[in-house]
Amino acid sequence: MRSEFFGLVRKYADAWNRHDLNALNFLYAINAVREGPGGVRQEGIAVLREYNERLLRAFPDLTWEYHHEFTAENHGVLEWTMRGTHKGAFETAWGSLPATGKSVRYSGILVWEIDERGYIIRERLFPDTAGLMAQLGALRIPVAA
Repeated sequence: MRSEFFGLVRKYADAWNRHDLNALNFLYAINAVREGPGGVRQEGIAVLREYNERLLRAFPDLTWEYHHEFTAENHGVLEWTMRGTHKGAFETAWGSLPATGKSVRYSGILVWEIDERGYIIRERLFPDTAGLMAQLGALRIPVAA
């Protein structure tokens, strides 16, 4: 499982960096589920692709990299960073944020469950959404005294 997971991570990073949503979709099972902050649940390959398209419209120069990855049985965990410039409306679960022109660095953790064929069947996303919103000027984070 370990080598298959690392191969999957490399394909995932490569697809994001080429902005190849077809290649990205091919890594997921048809009925894959993504769970994110605030109870967000996206189910099915078409819904996942729609979200990814919106992300690329908001950050058309998006780049994606991974830093650490770990596996256990049919699960994998990876730490990631996305960089990009906010040039389009960013559609979130909390509403739409108009383009700011700001460059951002967005980090988080992904937890994947992989089926026996090597497809992602469940993705749990733990991003630093507050950090991203602060960089975009949509959230003020107080500095500790």
